[in-house]
Amino acid sequence: MRINMFFISALFMWALGSSCEKQIDIKVPASIEEIVVEASINQRFGSLNYVVITKTIDYFKPDLSLNAVSGATVYITEGNVAGTDTFYDVANRRQFIDLADTLLPGIYINPSFMGKAGKPYLLEIALKDGRKVNGKTFIPVPVVFDSIHTWFEKNNKDTNAYFYLQWKDGPEQNNYRMALWKNVDSNLTGWGIANRFYTFDDEFINNTERPFQSINPYRYGDTLNIYLSQIGRKEFIFWNSFRNAANNGGPFATPVSVTSNINGAIGSFTGYGIAYKQLILR
Repeated sequence: MRINMFFISALFMWALGSSCEKQIDIKVPASIEEIVVEASINQRFGSLNYVVITKTIDYFKPDLSLNAVSGATVYITEGNVAGTDTFYDVANRRQFIDLADTLLPGIYINPSFMGKAGKPYLLEIALKDGRKVNGKTFIPVPVVFDSIHTWFEKNNKDTNAYFYLQWKDGPEQNNYRMALWKNVDSNLTGWGIANRFYTFDDEFINNTERPFQSINPYRYGDTLNIYLSQIGRKEFIFWNSFRNAANNGGPFATPVSVTSNINGAIGSFTGYGIAYKQLILR
């Protein structure tokens, strides 16, 4: 193997010089504040219909107390599809109320709101500083589980538990997001505390029986809440890019673009057509 001796010499001289410490001040510009929105609606669980509004945090000034955005006016309006047109009756739009006076600032809810499968929806947000955010989504018709099975494998003193489920994937483009909660009443919580998420489509398995098998084991006796949701394509692209960004290795890694499906902010307005099943693994 030929070795470049000039390179070796230069490396040796650099190592000698590096033993002398010198403070270097690097001025990193402050990040630009942006509004972040997570709006979720579905046809089955009222507690999973909410809008969360926050601000991006400067990595070098992580003041979490300033993260939530309160005092916004938030509306969601159901629409109707007529041919290639979609109409929204803004006279019947539903306001979501800010929980600023509780321990949950930045979260907006409407306890009487429930989405409908097969319907489009319009999100409108007016911030106190005059900025506007809007977005559109659609709640797809949920799948129907054809079969669900569990099985168990002995692992030393423990028993590993697994599950398998199956549903019919239709001929159209279908996009899925699965959330799994373990040993918690998931109807009383938001999506964010789910133990695991899976985002996938039917690019490779289409118009046939679609299987899903757990790979990571659970414990015998666990209660598992399975939320399999159909979502729109733009929503799928957002959550897929969100997953890639979250797994990107921290704030100093090569940036990954998150593809939002709303205007005026970063984030997503997602309609979930939820199929739900609770399994007690025993």
